[in-house]
Amino acid sequence: LLTERKTISLPGCFLQMLFFYCLGTCTLFHMAVMSLDRYVAICHPLHYTAVMSSRFCLQLILSCWAVSFLLMFPPTIMTVQLPFCGPNVMNHFYCDASLLLQLSCTDTSFIEQLMFII
Repeated sequence: LLTERKTISLPGCFLQMLFFYCLGTCTLFHMAVMSLDRYVAICHPLHYTAVMSSRFCLQLILSCWAVSFLLMFPPTIMTVQLPFCGPNVMNHFYCDASLLLQLSCTDTSFIEQLMFII
């Protein structure tokens, strides 16, 4: 948005899509971890320090990052491997998976269903 060039390369688009969906998924997992923290603090206040140790909190946060990356990596790789034909122009300022799938020349129903399930 800051440059005069208003285009993005296809690899840059895929990278942007991967980061966008990974960070969005990671946010949802962080919310779940925060709700677990509040549950333990409210329902088991005397056991809170034993249950929610700093090591356990670090494991929870790292698992949020790992799971979100592992969930979003396969659909992104499957989208990268699709053949694209036509003008390859999108009138949007970020790369969305549904827009990229519309530019493909092949059937993308499996990838769409996979992304919907995830």
